[in-house]
Amino acid sequence: MYKTKNITKDALKALKIKNQDEIVDLTGSKLDPVKAWEVIKSTSEDFSKSDVKAQEADALLYEMLHPKMQQKDKRSDAKEIIRLQEKERARALDLLELELLIAA
Repeated sequence: MYKTKNITKDALKALKIKNQDEIVDLTGSKLDPVKAWEVIKSTSEDFSKSDVKAQEADALLYEMLHPKMQQKDKRSDAKEIIRLQEKERARALDLLELELLIAA
């Protein structure tokens, strides 16, 4: 349910945050992965309670910790989009063929 449940604080401290300046401009403070993880942990009552916002934050924090996993997901998403577009084109061609048959 929670992907960062077994993450160590050392791993969180080692995480390099990109665009901290932009984060400070938008929120007024730097993003601290350890504090974020602690908020997720407390909101979910030590990762035992299902909370939508905590799960969303957990997923985002996990993506930051494991960016390669996210890239794989993006590639498979791109392939799925291509497959859906191919199916859509095939349906459009089928409809066009039917229209031509009806018109003939």
